[in-house]
Amino acid sequence: MNSLIPVGQALLSGILVGGVYGLLSIGFSLAFGVMRIVNFAHGDLVMYGMYVGVAAALFGIDPLYAIPISFVLMALLGAAQYRFVYRRFVGAPTLQQLLAAIGLGLVLQMIAQIVFGADTRSAPSMFAGRFLLLGPLFVSAAQVVAFGVAVAATLIVEALLLGTQWGRTVRAVADDIEAAELVGLRSQWINISAFAFACGLAGIAGTIMVTYYPVDPSKGLTLMPIAIIATTIGGLGSIRGSFLGGIFCGVIQQATALLWNSALQDVPLYVLLLLFIAYRPTGMFGLRTE
Repeated sequence: MNSLIPVGQALLSGILVGGVYGLLSIGFSLAFGVMRIVNFAHGDLVMYGMYVGVAAALFGIDPLYAIPISFVLMALLGAAQYRFVYRRFVGAPTLQQLLAAIGLGLVLQMIAQIVFGADTRSAPSMFAGRFLLLGPLFVSAAQVVAFGVAVAATLIVEALLLGTQWGRTVRAVADDIEAAELVGLRSQWINISAFAFACGLAGIAGTIMVTYYPVDPSKGLTLMPIAIIATTIGGLGSIRGSFLGGIFCGVIQQATALLWNSALQDVPLYVLLLLFIAYRPTGMFGLRTE
């Protein structure tokens, strides 16, 4: 029985970490599902959301209280990105989108390095250093709170997309933009609002992540592969699938660290990415892909 404790610990830790991975993947998936934009700079918005938490901590404010501010700031930054960069590439070949997004991501990284410096920073919350015991298992209270916020945000996103007029217009544009415009929907405003919303979710993910995960200007680049893998496994354009894909990534990482080597915990994820692209490009719960 004692031999199963490390396995249970790895599974529990993977689920908690994966929940936040799922949240950061949802925004990436939403941008693709609505506008077919592969926003490779999404990870850098998560990084900026982490720095919002750091800035809040410098003023003596718990990073968790800065979540609404992070959402608004990243939504505004996302709206500016769409207005001045991505608007030109809606419907364009994927390669053009990727080149634009990579260039934008590099600019965001350089700005972060100039403003915040190259040093690694952290912003622990009020739950830092606290642990919860679940029988023989223990979990970080900060990760439990982060997972709870991620689940709540995911449920809110689904409720907005499925149960509001705005959500219905977003889904209409995603399904057929020409038909949506014929019935009077303003696709440009719907696209920019959906993209801003997706970027705001990246800000939330970053701010809750920095409570237990340090940040530096290159952090967005290291997180972006997780978002891509989670959305590919879960299904591009599927909110629920992206969240579950994030949890799947977290569990695989922790299991690999336990059974193999923590330095190689991402290797199985890259293998799975190749397998899904080759044999199931729509993922587990995905919509159509292009």
